[in-house]
Amino acid sequence: MSWEALTTISTAFTGLVILLTVLYAARQLRVLNEQSKAMSAQLEHLRRATQLEGTLAIFDQLATSDLAESYRFILNEFEAQMKDERFRGEALGRAPDPAVHKEALMLRRMERVGTIVKNGLLDADVLLDFMGLFILESWQRLKPLALQQRALYNAPRLWENFEYLADLADKDFRRKSAQPNP
Repeated sequence: MSWEALTTISTAFTGLVILLTVLYAARQLRVLNEQSKAMSAQLEHLRRATQLEGTLAIFDQLATSDLAESYRFILNEFEAQMKDERFRGEALGRAPDPAVHKEALMLRRMERVGTIVKNGLLDADVLLDFMGLFILESWQRLKPLALQQRALYNAPRLWENFEYLADLADKDFRRKSAQPNP
């Protein structure tokens, strides 16, 4: 056998090995891609399940009787109480008595929820669909107190996450109001 024939056979064999390697690599990539898609689907499912669990926990915090009592107080008594100098002074204080100042519970609870939403740990759309009007109405009534506290304590970020949540609720409410009814 001549060197040329041996070189030709060797080249053909090398080409065959390269072809088989490429086919095997392509198959492996396809398998890895399918596994990656399956893992992505599993991770998405896990993320949604975790988010649902967190959302339900937040809803439980927002459906408590003490927050409902705070909301009724804010709607029915807060404005009149703020005309009383003693109440107003306590409301502007750092730690008003929660038995008397039911507005403080709403401020703290909605600040916490706003922080969670603002940092992407709770889907704002779900929360706003559930209680956007509650959030908006509470903020509108408590906003003057919140602004006074900011000024008094030189704390421009005080209650900012509640305000953020109320802004989202306002935009959501306006957007939905502008849409025609189905």
